Amino acid sequence: MFLFKTQSEQTSVASSLPLYRRVQHRLLGLCILLAPLTLTVYLMTWVNVNVSGSSLTYSQSIAAVGAFANQIHMIFGILATIFLPLGFFGMALLGMKRAPWLATISAIFALVGWAPFGAIISLDILAYDVARVGSIPQLVTLWGQFNADPFIMTYQYIYIIGHLISAILLGILLGRTRLIPAWTAWAFALSSPVTMLLFTFHVVTQLEWIVCALFIIGALPAALAMWNSKGDS
Repeated sequence: MFLFKTQSEQTSVASSLPLYRRVQHRLLGLCILLAPLTLTVYLMTWVNVNVSGSSLTYSQSIAAVGAFANQIHMIFGILATIFLPLGFFGMALLGMKRAPWLATISAIFALVGWAPFGAIISLDILAYDVARVGSIPQLVTLWGQFNADPFIMTYQYIYIIGHLISAILLGILLGRTRLIPAWTAWAFALSSPVTMLLFTFHVVTQLEWIVCALFIIGALPAALAMWNSKGDS
């Protein structure tokens, strides 16, 4: 059975920290919280985009989403590039005192895995710009070539492998160190296998909701733990 400090005990100890440490914990806690929320909005605004068809079909389905949803998608995608690496890094820092090696490895995979996410957003922005001008065949072809470029593909593989492994490691870290309830930690870790299914079966839009839900379930208590951190993690 896992034992956790009461809210008042955590708050009392946290309030004794130096101001700069409290500011660090608050900011990292916000990043942990905002990481899944921005990612959820980013994914859900394009939930009806056809990613399994041709480049032309993909571009046309983006146009069908509408200007407002596309702009929200881009805005939250940019925000996600900020909060996701910082949020995952913050979760790794939570376990640094109790499991330093696992936390360090988790942090490395988190930072390396989420660093290329900006390149993924650039693909979306280019696809949106192509869709806005009417999905001209030459531009659609250019987008396809850019998407298949070896350097961009390298970014994508680093992103896929890195962020999936980091989620599993962080789930194990947070669960084993009892920093958050075990079931929420395993829910967070489970988001990676479900994401693998999502990458394989793009048409199953329900999987996106499941991934986001599992991510949020694990991130919420982690954000609270960082917010009330007593500085020994």
